[in-house]
Amino acid sequence: MKLADKLNTIEESATLALNTQAKKMAAEGKKIYNFTAGEPSTDTPDYIKESVAGKLDQNHYTPVGGMPELREAIAKHCREFYSADWIKQENVAVVAGGKPGLYFSLLSILNSEDEVILPSPAWVSYKYLIELAGGKVIEAKLADNFDLDISEIEAKITDKTKVIIINSPNNPTGSVYSSSSLQKLADKLNQTDITVLADDMYTKLVYAESFKPITSFGFNNLVISSGFSKSQALTGWRIGYVIAEKDMIKAIVKLQSHLLGNTSNLSQYAALGGLARGDEPPMYDDLKENLRIVNNALSQTPKIKFTPPGGAFYVFFDIREITSDSMAWCEKLLDEKGVALVPGEAFFAPGFVRLSFTTDKTTLEEGLRKIKEFVEEGAVSSS
Repeated sequence: MKLADKLNTIEESATLALNTQAKKMAAEGKKIYNFTAGEPSTDTPDYIKESVAGKLDQNHYTPVGGMPELREAIAKHCREFYSADWIKQENVAVVAGGKPGLYFSLLSILNSEDEVILPSPAWVSYKYLIELAGGKVIEAKLADNFDLDISEIEAKITDKTKVIIINSPNNPTGSVYSSSSLQKLADKLNQTDITVLADDMYTKLVYAESFKPITSFGFNNLVISSGFSKSQALTGWRIGYVIAEKDMIKAIVKLQSHLLGNTSNLSQYAALGGLARGDEPPMYDDLKENLRIVNNALSQTPKIKFTPPGGAFYVFFDIREITSDSMAWCEKLLDEKGVALVPGEAFFAPGFVRLSFTTDKTTLEEGLRKIKEFVEEGAVSSS
C-alpha cells in the first residue's frame, strides 16, 4: 500500500515519543526522572470524578457542538475571565481537546498555501496542524527574553498571511508575552484581515502579575482555543473548546460533524465539574512551589542560562555554552543520569532544552541534582 505523500513531512510528536521512551526505561527497572510530559502529574480531581460517576449510563450522541448546558457554562465563565460581553453560547464550540480546536480553526480559515505566522520557539504540533490544513508555516523568532518581536513579525507579513498563532503563557518557553508587545501587534494587525488564533490552554497557570487576557488588546479578528487538559488534569479525557464569532463556530461544528461527531459525553460532564469550581487549577500552589525549586536549582547550575517562566509549567533553558546539539545532549543525559528532557530541536530551537516541572517535589529535586552533576562533569554531546 502506498501512503499519502503528506505523511512524509510529518514526524511523531517528539514530546510524546520521549515520554514513551522514558516510561519504557522505567518499566525495565531503571530509575528515571521524567520531565518530558506536558501534563499535570496529579490524578483527575475527586470533584470531577464525582460529577461523572453518576453519568456512566449516558451512552448517546450529544449535539455536535457540545451539550447546551456546557456551552452555556463555558460562555459564562469566559465572559467573566476575558471581560468580554460578546461571548455567548452561540460563540462556543466544544471539541475533543486543544489539538482539534486548533485544527478545526485552521481548516475553517485557510485556503491552500495561505501563510500562518508562527512565533518560535513554538509547540511541536503547530507546524503539522498548519500544513495538514493546507497552510504554509512562516517562522518569526521571539526576542531573546521570549517576548514577541514585533519588527520580526511585521517583516514576515505578506498578502498571503491569514493567521498568526499567539500562545501565552507559552509552550515551550513558559513566557508570558508583554502587554506592550501584544498591543503593538493588535494595532498592526487591525489594519489587516489577519486572524489571531490564540492558544490559551495555559491561561489558568500564570505566575506573572503582568499577564492580561488576549481580549484586553482589541484584536478585530480573534479566535480562542482552550480547554481543561492543563487546568483540571484532564489531558486523557480530551475536552476543549473554541470561542469565536458565530459563523466560525458554525464552520467548526460542520467540520466536527464529519470528523468526530461529538466530544465524549462523559468528558463534557467532567468539564462541567471543573467549571463548577471556576476552572481553578487544584495543583496551582504545588506548581508554584516547584517553579521556585527549579529557578533556585538552575540558577546554581553552571553554563545553563534561562529566563524564569511567567506561566505554564515549563522552563526552557539555554545550553549553547555546553553544546550546539541539544538532541544528543538529552540522549546522553537520559542514558547516563536517567533524566528525560525534551531537546529544543522539537520546538525550532536547537541549543535549548525544555523541562516540565509538574512532577512531585522529591523527584524534581533529585532530577535537578542529576542535571547539575551532568553539567559539572563536563558532559558535552557535540559542539
